[in-house]
Amino acid sequence: MKTTLALATLTTLLLTTGLASAQTSPVPAVKICNANPGWWESPGLMPAFSGENGTPQVVDCNFQVWSWTAFVNAMQFDKNTKQPVFLSYPTYDDLKQGGIAANTRAPRKLTLTPRDQKPKANGSIEQAGSHGVLVDQNGRAVYYASFMNPAYFAFTQKYFGSLAYSKAPPTLTYPPGATVFKTSWRILAAGENPAAAYTTTASIKLLESDGKGGLKTSDKTQDNVPVALTGVHVVGVIRGHPEFAWATFEQVNNAPDLPDGMQPTSPDPVGQHSFTFYKGGTPANQSNVKPKSMTIDPATQVIAPITNVFRQFAYGGATPAYRVTNIQQSNGQFSEGIKEHASRIEPKFANYKLIGTTWIKANTLKPGDGNLDQEAIGSIELANSTLETFEQGHRMCFSCHNTSAGPGYPGKDINLSHIILSVLPNNVTKMRMQGQ
Repeated sequence: MKTTLALATLTTLLLTTGLASAQTSPVPAVKICNANPGWWESPGLMPAFSGENGTPQVVDCNFQVWSWTAFVNAMQFDKNTKQPVFLSYPTYDDLKQGGIAANTRAPRKLTLTPRDQKPKANGSIEQAGSHGVLVDQNGRAVYYASFMNPAYFAFTQKYFGSLAYSKAPPTLTYPPGATVFKTSWRILAAGENPAAAYTTTASIKLLESDGKGGLKTSDKTQDNVPVALTGVHVVGVIRGHPEFAWATFEQVNNAPDLPDGMQPTSPDPVGQHSFTFYKGGTPANQSNVKPKSMTIDPATQVIAPITNVFRQFAYGGATPAYRVTNIQQSNGQFSEGIKEHASRIEPKFANYKLIGTTWIKANTLKPGDGNLDQEAIGSIELANSTLETFEQGHRMCFSCHNTSAGPGYPGKDINLSHIILSVLPNNVTKMRMQGQ
């Protein structure tokens, strides 16, 4: 990234000031949201910006910069595997099977899982809240996988399971730097090689009809399936913010934003231009619809109906306007930086954009709080068009990820992690997991 006077000023702020702590924070003096240029020369760094002595200065840019640097850190080439770093991170299956060494760096097969249309339990890593199956314009289901960085994985191992969980103090939190990456992927058509998306191959679990108008995961798998990355949640602890900062990225051609002033129930088209998950001219009220029944050809895996998608809130509903400007600036700066560092990262990652980041007021996290969404700051309506397709406008990150108690578990700060909760008996948020 090219160093400018404004960038140098921001670098100083990042290294000497704290993070934003109020929804009503003033407009920051620095107008360029960018990272310390030296970050690109430190491929192993997971940034955790923190303040020195004295009162922290409010700089919202820090959160957007953290989101982007965490994203790029995970997408850089691993010198051992020659793949993006995150693909070698442990998964939920590793956790269930007793785990692997947290610092393992070996080529691993990407394994993806679809959603069942009608789940047996509440909550899901694959599609937040709803379990609806997202079907692309080719009639194929979108697939999912999540990855834990070493800090997140090691902490989770320590408190995974009923006995280990019971020993965790109510105010225990994940350590700074602990980060999980939740990803969505689409199946590529024969001969398709998109120039603007990261592609690889994966092993996928196939779907079949449940005989009742729904879909379920079958016992069959298919290997070496070409896939493209469509969305990424980056969820990590920043020093001073143990609640996890939530950021989401999308491939730039995923879906349109709902135009200003248009209601989701409008009969008017969202736009005339087609996207990966939206056919131009489709009315808003025929988009983001979870059908009551679906059909599938078991041989081709083609599903009907397809899903047309829009993002209900551009930039996750970030307000005031300078927050949107911060996101836009960081998108421009980091996209340029990716292109400049093609030896370290696949240039296609320049075609992904940060939708926004959300966090809560500093020093407000407490056990047993089911209303963290009331403390949210930043992109408070944050949703990924491929990860929360059917929940836009109904829930936000902290609506589900909070510290409240429920059947089978008490109020604890580590309840923010649904991985931790997933193995507790009688837990109402128990779910089919690959890692949340």
